[in-house]
Amino acid sequence: MPRSENYKFKHTITDLSFARAPEPTQLRAVPSPEVRHVSDTTIRLPPQTQRLIQPEEPAPQNVEVPAEVLPKADGAGQTLFLARTETSAIVRTTPPPSSFVYEQVEIPVDVDARLVMLYGHASEQARAFRLLRHRLLSHGDPRVIAVTSAEPSEGKTTCAANLALGLADETMSRVLLVEANLRRPALGEVFGYEPGDSFVRHLVEHRDASPPYPVAGVIGTRLHIAALPSQQGRRSRLDRLLFSTALHELRAAYDYIVIDAAAVLESADADVAGECADGVILTTRAGVSKKSAVARAIDQLHPTRVFGTVLLDV
Repeated sequence: MPRSENYKFKHTITDLSFARAPEPTQLRAVPSPEVRHVSDTTIRLPPQTQRLIQPEEPAPQNVEVPAEVLPKADGAGQTLFLARTETSAIVRTTPPPSSFVYEQVEIPVDVDARLVMLYGHASEQARAFRLLRHRLLSHGDPRVIAVTSAEPSEGKTTCAANLALGLADETMSRVLLVEANLRRPALGEVFGYEPGDSFVRHLVEHRDASPPYPVAGVIGTRLHIAALPSQQGRRSRLDRLLFSTALHELRAAYDYIVIDAAAVLESADADVAGECADGVILTTRAGVSKKSAVARAIDQLHPTRVFGTVLLDV
């Protein structure tokens, strides 16, 4: 049964500091709702217009252009040859979508106690996560943020989920929450559904990084989730090149991407997630996390940028 938590962001490693939140309140356990499946719902990206490199010499007029030099469609997107002048050609391309919503997730009435951005939007805990978002702005407004911890069960999933909800709510942005903890997937449990698919699973099991990527939409929010099924194989590893390729494609479709990564001292996947992100937030738990373990985790993440530490006070 999940516990209600207070959140305090403490000046421990870097300059991310917050005030203590009030005592926790008692909340009920969360039943898992039935998953609603939908299909043929896509995120459509606006068409892009690009100008081809000008040739060294002007093309002669009234000369038929060979078919092999004309732009061709790749099968997924549509390419239109608009015009050719003496010095250049203008091509308009409609790319395939980077992701598609394959299912909709409805937040249960008895929402999980960890999702304070949903059940207690005006609470001190929720304000602390909104303050965390503002702190990130002072670090250059990173767009891809990995959330990890030194060891398991130190609040990284709680922090990642609430940060993603806060970004989607406060900034009116398109936000994707990605689960990259292959050994201990938990986002499905937190949001009360059993994930049917995830592009991370395709990366791991099929070594396929081609778009579009399946995601789940959270009803009533601007948040999309790429959560792993609960039966994800524990022996799987996150491939750096494939994961980086997928995130590169998804950056064009979302304003922010939050990665729920594995624990640093448990799996090298945390290093992969950090290297593919703009930086890392390290979560700690009061009375549980050890200072020596946190220091080792930061050393292991180097040279990945660590924005700061988040202290969850139980």
